[in-house]
Amino acid sequence: MKNFNNNNTTGMDRRSFLRSLAGTAVSASFLQGSTFATGIMMARAAQAQSVPGIKRVICVYIPGGAPVLGTNLWLPSTDLILPQTTQPLESVKQHCIFFNNATITDKNGSENGGHGNTSKAFGGGGMSNTFDVEMERTLGINSQYPSLLLGVQSYGHGSATKKDGSEINYEDNPTAAFDRVFNSGVSLGGTLGSQRAQSIMDIHKAEIDTLQTILGQAEKERLEEHLASVDKIKSRIDQQALANVSEECKNPNWNPNGFIYDNADKTRFTLEANLQVDTAVMALSCNMTNVVSIMFGNHQSEHAVPELSFTGDYHQSIHGGQGDYPETRTYLSERLAYLIEQLAMAKDELGNSLLDSTLVIQSTDMGDGNAHTSKLAPVMMAGGGSALNGGSLVECGSHMNVFDTATEILGLTGSVPQFGTGALNGVVS
Repeated sequence: MKNFNNNNTTGMDRRSFLRSLAGTAVSASFLQGSTFATGIMMARAAQAQSVPGIKRVICVYIPGGAPVLGTNLWLPSTDLILPQTTQPLESVKQHCIFFNNATITDKNGSENGGHGNTSKAFGGGGMSNTFDVEMERTLGINSQYPSLLLGVQSYGHGSATKKDGSEINYEDNPTAAFDRVFNSGVSLGGTLGSQRAQSIMDIHKAEIDTLQTILGQAEKERLEEHLASVDKIKSRIDQQALANVSEECKNPNWNPNGFIYDNADKTRFTLEANLQVDTAVMALSCNMTNVVSIMFGNHQSEHAVPELSFTGDYHQSIHGGQGDYPETRTYLSERLAYLIEQLAMAKDELGNSLLDSTLVIQSTDMGDGNAHTSKLAPVMMAGGGSALNGGSLVECGSHMNVFDTATEILGLTGSVPQFGTGALNGVVS
């Protein structure tokens, strides 16, 4: 399968930069480990603005599988007639790829569906890093925020993200998540300008100071000359970027109803979920990040949704079989539909639908929630524009193959470990 992402130039550009700095007689071993050298490559974001392609990824965790034993209430038919729990995706199904016979496994292909070890949903079974962490260190390396982890009542029972063998907690407070990215609870305005116009030399001052102490006078002068040249280029890039910042990024209309987060109030799942999605879409659209992970609940599924007819928590509904379970699982598909709809309406840096340059991967930790099985797991993709076969069913096998497929779509084969047995056929158009 050919590489469909033509903007993955990080390795080449970074090598060119390192060769250039090497002319100042700075040691190669120092430069190869230098975060300063990596930081200089922030200029790649400006280059990417003129290059189309799939350059963003969102990993979505939905707990507890779906009601799939007996009558499968999640998987569409071959002609894409949606059953009850995927019916909320009707308006966006042409953007979706549903995976048939997906099985939750570890990297060796052994079935491991069920509660606990939530990170298996994103490929953490037997891997030190989940897929989204591999995206953070590759696709997200030159972003202001390499990745965002946004939760909705997710804290306390495992994380979908695992880094260096340890699970990483998500930010469940929508206001804190928004403030972290946009540095203001009300208006981005001049704050964004000062952040983006900030000199790379300021950001990496400590490392530059270290260089200054180990170089001779002639080498210092050559380094300073080079840094001054880079700073001028970066300033021009920043000025142009600031001139092109949309009004939505300068003054985002986020949380118009004045939501105030309360960790003890578990009755506002819908509002919290929508606000987290709004932050994710805005951050992607404003080029603040390329990698987002979202958890809609945790593996114990303790959240309840008062507006549903079933008023118990999600976990209780799962073990009610195909009684109340279809209603609560349909509700979670509504949260996913909201994400896809918002991406479709938002614009990327080229003025195209943000969904066309974004790959959404929705995964889970089991097949049938009531029986805690591994097979028939509700796993799907969305986005990617005309590069992908939206509106289709694709045979899957291990859900780890979905991450291998995404790796290839994003042009990162060889830069990311293989999770399963390789990329799937039928996904790329």
